[in-house]
Amino acid sequence: MIRITNLKKRLSDDFTLDIPSLTVESGERVALIGPNGSGKSTLLRLISGAMKPDEGSIDVALPKAQIGYQPQSPYVFKGTVEYNVRLGAHGEPNVGALLRACRLDALRDKKTAFLSGGERQRTCLCRMLAGQYGLLLLDEPLSAADVETGEELQQVLLDHCRNGGRTLLFATHLPAQAFALATKILIMNRGAVVEYGSPAELSAPKSDFGKRFLSQWKWG
Repeated sequence: MIRITNLKKRLSDDFTLDIPSLTVESGERVALIGPNGSGKSTLLRLISGAMKPDEGSIDVALPKAQIGYQPQSPYVFKGTVEYNVRLGAHGEPNVGALLRACRLDALRDKKTAFLSGGERQRTCLCRMLAGQYGLLLLDEPLSAADVETGEELQQVLLDHCRNGGRTLLFATHLPAQAFALATKILIMNRGAVVEYGSPAELSAPKSDFGKRFLSQWKWG
């Protein structure tokens, strides 16, 4: 699905994303974790095509139209919540069911200018799911949700990917989300991949940084 080879992207004198090799297979769900500024968002932008690498290659075995990318500050269009979701709809999905699943049914006629941060984020996630993409690239997709809503949306996203055999890469600062959603977890630091493995493997990280980072991560 995704093959990264000798990837480099310099963002400043102090930061260069440098990934010699990385493979994500079709149907995998990969959580990108690491400190702020470690390169998670940059990697998602590079895979999406929104940013070009300085060196190396990123091969995605899907046409661009099958790649859905949601940045950390998701964009909503003018109009209602339902209008936004229908803009992304492909293959005639049941938009009403998606709105209910994403806890947006009561807000379907609300203008996006009056949405809270969490409501905007849910609207964009619902639009991504309506798009029926083969590859989803989501940057902190549930960061603004409360605990109960976050758990419900997490299950909706998991079912969406499992049922459709979709591939998911998502950045998160929520440990429970990473370990519940992901089949693989990628730990990043200063533009480098420190560890990459299954949740079971990452429960006992091998690197010193991985051990320190996971021990200090806020699990509550």
